[in-house]
Amino acid sequence: MADGREKALQDYRKKLLEHKEVDGRLKELREQLREQTKQYEKSENDLKALQSVGQIVGEVLKQLTEEKFIVKATNGPRYVVGCRRQVSAESKGGSTVK
Repeated sequence: MADGREKALQDYRKKLLEHKEVDGRLKELREQLREQTKQYEKSENDLKALQSVGQIVGEVLKQLTEEKFIVKATNGPRYVVGCRRQVSAESKGGSTVK
């Protein structure tokens, strides 16, 4: 009877250790899930910002003047746009702009 009790206690302790290990792994996985969710939400917000009105991505076709460029939008039409002073004036044909 003492052997059965000792074996039961050993099995119980073993299961407690297994439970702690599994619990630790679960906490790590939950933390990873939280981080992945944050990254996903940030990516979604960035994508929405790019797709909003006024945020058209295009390609510089030609420089007309020092401040004016012809830009072809990704959805088709071409626009004559101004250039901010902060933007590099060395934008050449083929550069992607927003």
